Amino acid sequence: MKFTIICDESGTENRHLVIGALVIPRTNHALLIEEMKTLKKDLHLRWEGEIKWGKVSKKYIEKYKKITEWFFNHLKSNHLKFRAHVIDTAKKEYREYGDGDKENSFYKVFFHLLVQCIKRLAIEEEGSNVLILLDDKKNRYPFRLPLLKETLNKALKRDLKLREIVANVEPRHSSGKRVEGLIQIVDVLIGAIGYVRNGSHRESNASPAKIEMIDFLENLIGTKFEYDTHAGALFNIWTFDVCVPLEKKKHYKKNRPIT
Repeated sequence: MKFTIICDESGTENRHLVIGALVIPRTNHALLIEEMKTLKKDLHLRWEGEIKWGKVSKKYIEKYKKITEWFFNHLKSNHLKFRAHVIDTAKKEYREYGDGDKENSFYKVFFHLLVQCIKRLAIEEEGSNVLILLDDKKNRYPFRLPLLKETLNKALKRDLKLREIVANVEPRHSSGKRVEGLIQIVDVLIGAIGYVRNGSHRESNASPAKIEMIDFLENLIGTKFEYDTHAGALFNIWTFDVCVPLEKKKHYKKNRPIT
């Protein structure tokens, strides 16, 4: 079965980075896009315009509620899944994990989110083929996406004996004529999670509209964003501890056979 995984990140300048992935059967992806286009039109929102956590305000909150409620109806119908990892970037191990390179650390934690999503797909759906769409961003190293594809396929071949399960990793825009609309949903969800995990909702200058939106989303999900959820949840939040893979890496280097 063919799947699309749509990804975004939030809080790159905050202590807690949140990365999110929407996992959708490829046939559902096209249907959801058409539905979202109609919904945005009904709400008098331009398709090319960007829905994002940063725009949650008194002016837009009711429209954002309708869009996220539409999304959760599909989630509860098992038409898609959502997975988010929360990473404490203040830990010295986070920088060490990327060999002192912040961009490298970022893509390594994205690798772990994606590999977990794909492994679950491969177990549940034999013969899966995955297209990964990442929010377009400028990278210092120009070959990040081809390298991510290569690294994922190598890991999946090693662990599950699967060959070339990742068809491609491609950039997508969150606004404009070539917009990938569902990236906007991911942005709102991970933005809300990050607002809570970074403690912004408790600050004296916290946005009343954002707090209202968080309460609305938590009621839809049935859990608070402070908490992790179990791995099989349709809406999964997980605190990813970089110390675990870092220790595995150190152990491997220490014990690998000399050739």
